[in-house]
Amino acid sequence: MTLKRTLQSICLLTVHPNTTTSVILQVMGDDGSLLPCAINASCAALAFAGVPLKHLAVAIGCGVLENGDVILDTSKAEEQQLKSFAHLVFPNSSKSVDLKEPQQKDGDSERGLITSITHGVMSEDDYFNCIERGLAASSRISDFLRTTLQKHTPDYL
Repeated sequence: MTLKRTLQSICLLTVHPNTTTSVILQVMGDDGSLLPCAINASCAALAFAGVPLKHLAVAIGCGVLENGDVILDTSKAEEQQLKSFAHLVFPNSSKSVDLKEPQQKDGDSERGLITSITHGVMSEDDYFNCIERGLAASSRISDFLRTTLQKHTPDYL
């Protein structure tokens, strides 16, 4: 249900009102961070299929260890040792949406949180630390997504 709601929030549903879009994921292996992986893969699939999107979504998994350290993109083994974790979905940075548009000077315009799923006992400071670290990592994922989409976009677009 989280995946469905996240994808619905980024799709422009009014462009084709009498159309149904199905996203089918097949998990070939699970070494941790399954939900963020599914969201990133689904978002890329929608973009490659030409489905109109408000923006791309970038998902990241953040885990909090007993000592308060935050680790990103946790493996299955690491997930077993975590005190708590958060799966966060951010809108990608504006530079990843349209390279022809100049960067907006207001850095807050790129910030936001689409989805947040937490599990376990997490202090407010730990949660905001996860958001901060996740946001920093999401910019790198956005850059990767942008370059990948550019390679597969026809020149006439």
